[in-house]
Amino acid sequence: DLIAGKMKDIAIKHGPESMALFSHGSGGAHFGQLLKAFGSASIAAPSFAQCRGPREVGFLTTFGDIIYSPERIDIRDTRCLVLIGSHLGENMHNGQVQEMSDAIDKGATIITVDPRFSTAAGKSKYWLPIKPATDMALLLSWIHVLIENEWYDKEYVALHTIGFEQLKEHVKPFTPEWAYGITTIDPNVIVETAREMRNASPAVIVNPGRHVTWYGDDTQRLRAVAILTALLGSWGRRGGYYQPEKFHLASFPVPAFPVPGRQPAQAYEGMYTLANEVVANGICDATIPTGLDQGKYKGWIVNGTNLLAALPNQAKTREAIEALDLLVVIDTMPIELTGYADVVLPECTYLERYDMIRNSNHRQPNLALRMPAVEPKYNSKPAAWIAKELAGKLGLSAWFPWKDIEEMLDWQLKKAGTSLEEMKRIGVKNFPRETDDLYFTEGEAVTFNTTSGKIELYSSDMEAAGFSPLPVYTAHEEPPEGFYRLIYGRAPMHTF
Repeated sequence: DLIAGKMKDIAIKHGPESMALFSHGSGGAHFGQLLKAFGSASIAAPSFAQCRGPREVGFLTTFGDIIYSPERIDIRDTRCLVLIGSHLGENMHNGQVQEMSDAIDKGATIITVDPRFSTAAGKSKYWLPIKPATDMALLLSWIHVLIENEWYDKEYVALHTIGFEQLKEHVKPFTPEWAYGITTIDPNVIVETAREMRNASPAVIVNPGRHVTWYGDDTQRLRAVAILTALLGSWGRRGGYYQPEKFHLASFPVPAFPVPGRQPAQAYEGMYTLANEVVANGICDATIPTGLDQGKYKGWIVNGTNLLAALPNQAKTREAIEALDLLVVIDTMPIELTGYADVVLPECTYLERYDMIRNSNHRQPNLALRMPAVEPKYNSKPAAWIAKELAGKLGLSAWFPWKDIEEMLDWQLKKAGTSLEEMKRIGVKNFPRETDDLYFTEGEAVTFNTTSGKIELYSSDMEAAGFSPLPVYTAHEEPPEGFYRLIYGRAPMHTF
């Protein structure tokens, strides 16, 4: 009642679009449904700017398409896997680790670029212990070597790309000797690893990785990865990047959502113009009053993310929180943000609840069910229950017409030719692809979703947005005398 009352008050005084949702994980679907029914489209995942955003924008401005999650990398059939700024042995992507292990068994070359002698480095033919913060220099030098030695896929580049001559001229100064002075990588090793990529082409993956937000020029760094991918002819080719497909899962019928009075990008107008998702720190900044503007957001619902750790400027985040009329935090455990909340709603853990059907882009469409193993403990509740109850208090039950999440899931699954009962037994169900287009066919005239319809080595979108249309090297701040740069991996979850 308290939350609903405050949300109604915000809607009357400032408009429903003044409510925002920050979410990470499966709960976002339920609270996103609630926000859209309320009249707001300001639904953001902080992980976009923190983790995937530069990668997606870098590839979107090159190929007109994104990497998706799970990533569309064809590890099982690759002949050369380049890990630069990523580590498949220290993450939760079990399928990718298994495929990497299989690729190693089949003789694939692994090139690991990492200051640490990591687990992946121990499995690699080449370990390049690069100086931290200099990855862009190595990428530009690899591009230089491929073009200078004519080791790129000439037919693929001629058929599918635009901007090659501008790129060729741009990378002339970025020799292996130039890169050596920055990266400390031996010029001969730079040439030799570029040759390995050429020899394996097009079955090469320069892995774009995750958690790619590092120094502020990250989109340009991932643009360089995308350009390497294009030069090697790997996009849309076996052993490189496949064309993923997703199952068309029906949505439970609900009324059309009201049209918001303001789109989120209008709240931070002029910023993040190339972003393909709502940018969480843009919403945070737009919440802070400035001059006559009393702030464009008055209420936040935060689910499954700790904004004081996930957004880049804690002082700004606190300033935004102080300007709110309502802060609701929904989480499985206490976090720093709960200390600032007006209301804390305890969510049960993933072992105690149903989640929305997992329906991801992959080689083969599939649906996966997450179901409870035990009953929720204490007074914790599933996100699906919390969102439906709050919708009832707000008079929005029409957008939550199911009795409970089990009824909704069963309806969706029966539309897919299965059922909740069957999925509880099998867990995952695969479906055939609708089209036989996992890879491009030889010589196929592909139209890409870019301004030119081609792979843009020279990006017209980047140029139009006021950024360099070709990646440039930026020297980053050096640690003071007697200090070192902090680098880190993740807790190892898998072994080889």
